[in-house]
Amino acid sequence: MDSAPESAEEAAAVVREVGATFERYEQALLRHDVEALNAFFLPAEHSVRYGITEQHYGIEAIAAWRRAAPPVHPQRCLLRTVVSAYGPDVACVSAEFSDPDTAGIGRQTQTWVRTADGWKIAVAHVSVSPPMR
Repeated sequence: MDSAPESAEEAAAVVREVGATFERYEQALLRHDVEALNAFFLPAEHSVRYGITEQHYGIEAIAAWRRAAPPVHPQRCLLRTVVSAYGPDVACVSAEFSDPDTAGIGRQTQTWVRTADGWKIAVAHVSVSPPMR
């Protein structure tokens, strides 16, 4: 089964759609809009979010963590973002970020799937690289 986009145009459309959705996610993150952030995740038991110091399995655990989590630093900024399409219904976002409270470079990876309700995050991973010496 080949899940690659049928054409460069289709791949570009997926990259644009997911890129725009990721930008909305980032804005919700900066606003600490907990309900919006939870709505970006796939509402499923098999959704996964690995944080810097924690891991969450299933939308209920992800949503509970998000409700209790502090906001990100207001000066958080994206350094580099790559959106890759892996067919018409799957894409990955890889981003690097920084903020005054994070030693090193933050990294996040999200796997997005197209659903009847739009693009949703099925798997997310956040980590921090050690500071460069």
